[in-house]
Amino acid sequence: MELRELGDELEVISRVYARRYGVERTDDWLVLKLHEEVGELTQAYLERSGRSRDRGAAPDDVDAAFRAELADVLAQLLLVARRFDVDLDAEIEHKWFRWRHLIEPEDRLEA
Repeated sequence: MELRELGDELEVISRVYARRYGVERTDDWLVLKLHEEVGELTQAYLERSGRSRDRGAAPDDVDAAFRAELADVLAQLLLVARRFDVDLDAEIEHKWFRWRHLIEPEDRLEA
């Protein structure tokens, strides 16, 4: 699945969220919501790395919260990209994959 297709599916879910909670999904809201989700990811990371107050959560729950926040950040990012008609597949190709020619054997992931 391409990122744009995933963004389209997330758009439908985001509309459900907005209807259910009475949120007006403006451009500002989408970007600020992304910021909120990054903050929540940061909080989950700090808890996972033992650098926040102990809330008494089990280690598995702490890890699950971290994974969930990563998903929230990605989903919100895809919604922002969709709203502003940014083709993230193309942008990643242009911005990141232009460095492919510099890959050395030691850079590759082990199987």
